[in-house]
Amino acid sequence: MISQVKFAALLFFITLLMVPRPGSTQVSNPNGDLTPLDADMIWAQTLEGSHFNEFWNYQFYFNDGIKLHVTFSAANFGNLKDPVTGVRLSVFNHGGDTYQLSREYPLPYLVQDTENYRFQLREDRQLFFEGKLPEKHRVVINTSKDGVEYDIDIRLTDIQNGFKLGDGAYRIGNERVGIVTHIPYAKASGHVTINGDRKRVQGSAYMDHTWQNQTTTKLMHSGYRFVYHQDKNNWDLIYTMQPDDSRNNTMIGHRITREDGEKRYSAVANMDVVSSQKAFGNTIPRIIDLNLENSSSVRLTRTEDQERFTVLGELSWVARRAARAFLGGEVIDYRGEAVLMESSKRPKHGEYNFFFVD
Repeated sequence: MISQVKFAALLFFITLLMVPRPGSTQVSNPNGDLTPLDADMIWAQTLEGSHFNEFWNYQFYFNDGIKLHVTFSAANFGNLKDPVTGVRLSVFNHGGDTYQLSREYPLPYLVQDTENYRFQLREDRQLFFEGKLPEKHRVVINTSKDGVEYDIDIRLTDIQNGFKLGDGAYRIGNERVGIVTHIPYAKASGHVTINGDRKRVQGSAYMDHTWQNQTTTKLMHSGYRFVYHQDKNNWDLIYTMQPDDSRNNTMIGHRITREDGEKRYSAVANMDVVSSQKAFGNTIPRIIDLNLENSSSVRLTRTEDQERFTVLGELSWVARRAARAFLGGEVIDYRGEAVLMESSKRPKHGEYNFFFVD
């Protein structure tokens, strides 16, 4: 049997990578231009109804090779369990090691302090982000689990304005998927301390925010993020997802780039898998071509796979088999380095995040 603690963690991880999949697989991107975000859009956009999923996804890339991924969440599983908030943390290359952590709390404990722009999972837990964007921002994770102590405090400066494409509503059938980018680029500094080993860090930060008003055990086929940061005037962001049985590899998502201070954008129409290659034992796309709605295309190539995470990895073989049957598959999450190629442009070396359902 799966313990209540591990089952709760399992459900939390599953929702991190899921979007609603209705009976119809017609998909569409928002119409309209790229528009700036109001600072109050940082707050939860759901929290009502029998089902919802909402995620604030931070990615930090530091100069000494340390990478930090933090995802805050709010989710309602309907009759399966009470609604919860949570945080997932992944630290790569801290002293050469990778650390992963998850925490989950009942939704009523959530604190949304509108005066200080603080989103805190519990008043008595140092698990929060705070600060009115784009003026200032901070992420704090101070907790312990399984004998490992975490003390993380990252402050952001030189934060570029957030935005959304059109109204930020991407659709799969009749369901609305909200995707906005609060932090396309910012400078990040602070410390990442694990078991008393403090590393001072400096680098860059990115954060997107997604939400849905339904949940289901039917997961997406796959999803892709690519982040390239040179400086505040030069960055490139891709976030796109493929429904489970979309026709012609149709995608939802976008590419937004800034070159020498000039911003360009396009929604993603579909993709072609050029080649696949094994990584950590699984065969996954190595090279993909993303076809954009502005009639251009870009090529993404995985160059180094640095982290793999499976949501069922901590379970016994028997429990894992039962969970796979219940969920309809297993989500495999990858992170590492990649190169973006575009006609008549120099290659961009950045970071990828890819997941698929096995």
